[in-house]
Amino acid sequence: MYLHFKSPSGDLGVYWGMPMKRTLTFAMMLLLLLGCQNDNPPYVGTWEFIADQVIDTEGNIEQDTAVSGILIYTKDGYMSVQLLWNKVRQPIMSDSIMQYDGNSTGLGIGQNNWTSEQDNVLIDSYDGYFGKYFIDNGQGIITHKINGNMRPEKALTEYRRKFLVKGDTLFLRSADPKFKWQTVWVKK
Repeated sequence: MYLHFKSPSGDLGVYWGMPMKRTLTFAMMLLLLLGCQNDNPPYVGTWEFIADQVIDTEGNIEQDTAVSGILIYTKDGYMSVQLLWNKVRQPIMSDSIMQYDGNSTGLGIGQNNWTSEQDNVLIDSYDGYFGKYFIDNGQGIITHKINGNMRPEKALTEYRRKFLVKGDTLFLRSADPKFKWQTVWVKK
């Protein structure tokens, strides 16, 4: 069967000279390809934390993979990151909103009787912030402008990071060359 159309002269003709089945297959493939186009820059999306790495002066890498985290870059310039260093965290079930079994009795922070040491472990083993990001492709730098942070003194701080995307892996490191660390993320 052929797909026909009426030409301006009124004649019926064959669309592109292809049988209907082939024409429909071609049209479906074209629509599929057009629908699969991704106009997002490679860093836009959700990233899972893989490793926190320290690089020595000889290029050797020491890494901590006992870190959980998620990093999100939106197409419209917003970002959010949450990191949890698992090795140093311990369960603390002594605040007023918990029933010592992980079940919350309400919303909010509540009163607690944590020791200063427990407070420090919780604060030092977690980091999270959100805000806007800006890209300098020429320098390969992404700047996180912090709107909110677990540490209030960090509000409106800017973190400049060198970035590199290789396939589904994102590498971030300080833009300041005196700091020798990088984080590794995999796209979700």
